[in-house]
Amino acid sequence: MKTNLLIVEDDGILAANLEALVAELGYGVLGPVSTGEAALALLEEQPADLVLMDIELAGVLNGIETAAIITGRSDVPIVFLTGFSQDPLLEQAKRASPYGYLIKPVPERELAATVTMSLHRHALDRQLRASRAALAQSEARYRRLVEDAPLGIFRTTLDGKSLLANTEMAAMLGCADPHETLHHFKDLGRQLYMDPGEREKFLGLLHDHGLVRNFEYQGRKKNGEPVWISMNARLTHTSNTPGEEGPVIDGFAQDITWRKEVEAQLKAVNEALERKVEQRTLELQEKQKQLLHAEKLSAIGRLAASVAHEFNNPLQGILLILNGLHKRAVMDEEDRQLLQAAINEGVRIKNLIASLRDFNRPSSGTKSLMSLAEAIDSVLLLNTYDCKLKGIRLTVEHGEHLPQILAVADQFKQVLLNLLSNAMDACPPQGGEITLTTRQEGDSIVLAIKDNGMGIKSEDMDHIFEPFFTTKPEVKGTGLGLSVVHGIVKDHQGTIDITSQPGQGTLCLLRLPIDGGSGRSCPESAPRTTPSSREQ
Repeated sequence: MKTNLLIVEDDGILAANLEALVAELGYGVLGPVSTGEAALALLEEQPADLVLMDIELAGVLNGIETAAIITGRSDVPIVFLTGFSQDPLLEQAKRASPYGYLIKPVPERELAATVTMSLHRHALDRQLRASRAALAQSEARYRRLVEDAPLGIFRTTLDGKSLLANTEMAAMLGCADPHETLHHFKDLGRQLYMDPGEREKFLGLLHDHGLVRNFEYQGRKKNGEPVWISMNARLTHTSNTPGEEGPVIDGFAQDITWRKEVEAQLKAVNEALERKVEQRTLELQEKQKQLLHAEKLSAIGRLAASVAHEFNNPLQGILLILNGLHKRAVMDEEDRQLLQAAINEGVRIKNLIASLRDFNRPSSGTKSLMSLAEAIDSVLLLNTYDCKLKGIRLTVEHGEHLPQILAVADQFKQVLLNLLSNAMDACPPQGGEITLTTRQEGDSIVLAIKDNGMGIKSEDMDHIFEPFFTTKPEVKGTGLGLSVVHGIVKDHQGTIDITSQPGQGTLCLLRLPIDGGSGRSCPESAPRTTPSSREQ
């Protein structure tokens, strides 16, 4: 496309001469026109690539005023024409930023050089403006990227002065904006790091490697509130920019306070679980010991029943012989009394063997009428020797004319044996006392067992019916006694209440419905021939 030059000259001869020179140089010619107003009108219709503008024109507008209007409307280079090199108007013309000046009459060679250089400079100016515009857009995009980034972006000096921070970084440090961050944090080692040693560690890693990834430390916000930060940073060598001489630290930061809090909570939960597992393991180990002890007791029970069975046969023969002698032998009164005493002891041994077999025999689970007093006497037969051996005074007080109760006899004896065994174990080594009392209250039989033993601690009272809970040494207790008692009493629709004070003994109150919870009426027991109160 041909380059067009607009000639604005009010001297006709000079205008014609310029037109001829421009044409000879190979450029297209617009005009010539003699006034500024005509030049403006022509440019509205047809754009020019360069304007040769006379400073003094015939119209209202001179060349300087016309050039100012043209420059304001479009990007067209202007070269001024003047007849005097020292014209005062040249000083005013400088304000229009012309691309050159030509002294009239204009030599061809000078015209060619000025036009060529002006067009070249104008092309360069356009490129420069385009580059600056692109640079400005790039800087704007970069600034938006930095400011809108979801990560904290920072630049600091090695001695801890903040040089750059984006909005996210400012928010992370509790500042209103980046400017406040730069103004406040001027010594990061002292102001930001909870432990200044962490700052030294960070700088050491940077010095050794030039790059640090995922460096975590606890810092403090502007208001002193703690914040956990993870950083990626590198050393950057900058130019001699004021305030940034030498290497600086560029990096990204992320607030990981929430993660640290979750980690702390998980750690606490894991530690609590580990403690619970450890505690549960110890409990299971203790339960295993108790089960082993219970198994030993069960084995001893089976052994006792086996021994009782083996003893029963020869005992029957001994009693048969003694009864025969008592009936047929002739002897004096003293010998007869001794023989009767031997028979009585043999019968007592026989009853003891029968009780041992009954306790080891599996429960039938069938309720039948039974005498509470006889059941108590049967159990006491097994414990009389232990009471004497431990120096325990055992007192039994039966209410008169107690009715029979509907119960599973062997289960009820198990209840009596467990409660009595607990009372004996609680009694002091010497001076122990146990009292068993029975009475009728309405449709129930009440059995009270009271001892003067060590009692039960208040914190243990809520656990006494739990399986395997025991306050006895492991060689003495399995923790199953009261649990079994509670289960049997519950199955009989009864209740068991235990009150105790440490050092003052324990009272166990057992209530069982006479009809076993079945609603049936039960006959009264035959009157007992034994005293209602006795001591053993």
